[in-house]
Amino acid sequence: MTKKNRIEYLVCTLSVVVTGFIIYGLIASQQPLVNESKLQSFLLFGCLGGFGFSAIVSTIILSVGFFKKRGFGFKIIASILWPITFAVCVYAGIFSYLPYQIYNIVKIVSLTQKEKRQKELANPTTED
Repeated sequence: MTKKNRIEYLVCTLSVVVTGFIIYGLIASQQPLVNESKLQSFLLFGCLGGFGFSAIVSTIILSVGFFKKRGFGFKIIASILWPITFAVCVYAGIFSYLPYQIYNIVKIVSLTQKEKRQKELANPTTED
């Protein structure tokens, strides 16, 4: 995955976190369910909605990328065994969501630092 692809993935998933958080937080704060507190309901259901839908979007993005690289025979077998394929994709996507987000952030930072070092080596500044 290139740096650009990683940034696009991160922006897409984080924008779903923000919009899901706001939408579900506002819906939950209309009739508080957590300790009769609008703030607690907003925060809890906002996190559930934001991270939940973002994990689903992440699962879709990663699954499509995975299947795109596979051969026709694998796709046929995965289609025949679709309940297992679906379950594996969902569980893998949900359980790997946060670790993969952290990995992407670390990878983006390291690629940026690598590009910076390469530019410095290509254009050395001379100080006398």
